[in-house]
Amino acid sequence: CCACGGGSTDGTATLSPTPAPTPVPTNSTSNVTTCTDNPVGWYDRDGPENNCTWYSENAFFNGITNGTTCGDIGDSYENFNTTANQACCACGGGTTDGTVTLSPTPA
Repeated sequence: CCACGGGSTDGTATLSPTPAPTPVPTNSTSNVTTCTDNPVGWYDRDGPENNCTWYSENAFFNGITNGTTCGDIGDSYENFNTTANQACCACGGGTTDGTVTLSPTPA
């Protein structure tokens, strides 16, 4: 510095490198939508083993597949007035607004 006997009086100054600016933090929270199978506990007319989990895990039906069980038979085998494609999140159905219907229990 000039007051300390250093610095420059001839108009030529060497600037020290400064650190790169730190980016302003951004809010990393995103809107996450939770899907719930609806009706809760839904299964197709063939019985409780053919539920939304079954539809999400199986991609083969009677030797013919279009890639997913939802795609193959998701609009068939209605139960509780609902198909897998309507009831199961894995098939593009379900609900994201928190409103669910409880499935009737078998007699």
